[in-house]
Amino acid sequence: MITSKSNSKIKDIRLLKQVKHRQARGEYFIEGVRLVEEAFGSAQAVRQIVYSPRLENTPRGVSLLTLGRKRYPSIEWFYVSDEVLDSLIDTQTHQGILAVLAKKEHSWEDLRRREGLILLLCELQDPGNLGTIFRVAEAGRAAGLVLNRGTLDPYNPKAVRASMGSLFRLPFLRDQDAMESLRVFRSLGYRIWAAATGKGTCLWEADLTLPAVVLFGQEGAGLPEVLVEEADGILTIPMNAGVNSLNVAVSAGLVVYEAMRQQKVRSSLIQSKGPAE
Repeated sequence: MITSKSNSKIKDIRLLKQVKHRQARGEYFIEGVRLVEEAFGSAQAVRQIVYSPRLENTPRGVSLLTLGRKRYPSIEWFYVSDEVLDSLIDTQTHQGILAVLAKKEHSWEDLRRREGLILLLCELQDPGNLGTIFRVAEAGRAAGLVLNRGTLDPYNPKAVRASMGSLFRLPFLRDQDAMESLRVFRSLGYRIWAAATGKGTCLWEADLTLPAVVLFGQEGAGLPEVLVEEADGILTIPMNAGVNSLNVAVSAGLVVYEAMRQQKVRSSLIQSKGPAE
């Protein structure tokens, strides 16, 4: 058992809290039974597992440990004290397990081959919002996400936790130039919407059944005007008088689910008409 917080392996893992080390090593870590279960279930590239006696105190923890040993027998395993594991995480109470994963790279083709909206996120800074958007995008059958260079690292530990495993499964591109991304989308035939307040097309009246991209801007500041001007149209969410804006994750959820609703209605109509004669 490792009992020293200064152990070289432990120090290396702790460095993954910093974005520069995550980028340089192509790794990040997740913590907690639920997230590690999700990682095991979605065939993530697990490189190291750190666990403590606390994991062995519950049947669920023992089952996870048994599964991990069976599925990843050749990776590095570190048995540490509860105090050492506590020094690695940033939650108040750990559940006895942490896993280091290799980042997964996606391509434009990964987004193209999936049906559903694509969300382009510009300058988002709140990890809770970003993780929630991952989660709601997967739940609402979005095709994927594109994150511009000003958006925080999606492998931030708080963002990963907020995604509840959706980051493992939903295709996304990061560190993209927003203007170049718009050029790519336009060349592929996507309609580009800018989610913004003011005059525009009401969410309920926009046709979101066709290939489309919706741009969302930073919490508070919104989208840069240059991106709004480059879009094909402004998408607005109807709100009660006196309410000027919504949380960006809430807005993304409303848009994604409206698109899913429209697609479901369209599919039902096509099925009801039957094959063309």
